[in-house]
Amino acid sequence: MAILLREEDVNQLLTYRDAYNSLSDAFLMLDKKVAVNTKRVRTSLSGATLSYQAGGIGEYLGFKTFVMGSFISLLFSNSGELLLVAESDRLTQIRTGALAVLASDYIKRDYSSVGIIGLGKQGIAQVEAFSNLKSVTINVFSRSPERVTKALSVLKNQGIEVNPKKSYKDLCQDSDVVVTITSSKDPFLKLDFLRRSQHLNLMGSNIEERVEAFPDVIKASNMIVVEDLEQAMEEAGDLILANKMKMLDLNKVFSLSSIIAGRVNVNREGITIFKSVGIGLEDVALLKFIYEESKRRGLGTEVELKGRWRPELVRK
Repeated sequence: MAILLREEDVNQLLTYRDAYNSLSDAFLMLDKKVAVNTKRVRTSLSGATLSYQAGGIGEYLGFKTFVMGSFISLLFSNSGELLLVAESDRLTQIRTGALAVLASDYIKRDYSSVGIIGLGKQGIAQVEAFSNLKSVTINVFSRSPERVTKALSVLKNQGIEVNPKKSYKDLCQDSDVVVTITSSKDPFLKLDFLRRSQHLNLMGSNIEERVEAFPDVIKASNMIVVEDLEQAMEEAGDLILANKMKMLDLNKVFSLSSIIAGRVNVNREGITIFKSVGIGLEDVALLKFIYEESKRRGLGTEVELKGRWRPELVRK
C-alpha cells in the first residue's frame, strides 16, 4: 500500500530542522556518489509548462512535478514499489528555506543578520527558516507594499519579528547574508549595494530569462556555489547572463556537495554567492524523510496504487 500525504500532513511531518538535516545528508551522499540528481525537464504547451525533476538517494527513487503552481511528488523503492504520493507545495517552501540556511552556514559560517528580498510564499518561508534555525536579525524588503503588509501579518501570527527596509541598498548594508527570492526578469542587485565581505543566496531564478544580480556582482565574487554545475549553467539566469558577457570565471564555481563534504576550502574574505535553481535530489531527500516519518507516526492515508496490470482483475 502506498501512502497519500496531503499538504497539511506534510506541514505536520516536516520541520525546517528536519529539512536542513536531510539536505545536508543528501549532499554528502551525492559527494560520495551514493545519491544522484537528474536535470529538470520542462514540457510547454499553450502557455503552461510542466516541470519534472528527479533524483535517487539510498534505496529510494522519486520525482516532483509541477505546473501552474500545483506540486505533486512520487517516491518509489529501488525495487519499483510505489511508496508515497505527496502534495508538495509546502514541501518545496520548507526545502528552499532550509537550503538557504544550510548554504549560509557552510559558506558564510558566522553571521548575525539576514536580509530577504521578496515576500511571496517562498520569501515568507525564507523568513520562517532563518527564524526557526538561527538566532539572527531578519531584515526584509519587497517592492510591493501590499506584500509587505500581508507578510508582516502572517509572520506576526507566528511570533516572528522582522525589520522592513525602505530599499534594496538599505537592506544590503544592514545584512551579513542577503537572500533574493523573487520572480524578477531584470537584475536589481547592484554591486555598489553590497558590503566588502558579504554572502548572497540567489534563490529566485531557474530559467535563463530571469536574473536577480547584475553581472558585475558575479564577476566581483570570489566564490560561486551551485547544487549541480551542469543544471546551473542551463537554468541559472544570473550565471548565464554573466557568462555571455565574459564576466563569469568558471574556476570560481564549486558544488555545494564539495563544500559540505569539506573537500573545498571557502574564502570568506570577499563576496560569496550560492546560486540555487532547486534540484530533484533535494525533493527526493525530503520525500524520503516524510515517508519514513509518516510510517513511524501513522500519518497519511493508505491507498492501493500498483501501476501494474493484473489480468486476474478483469471481470467476466
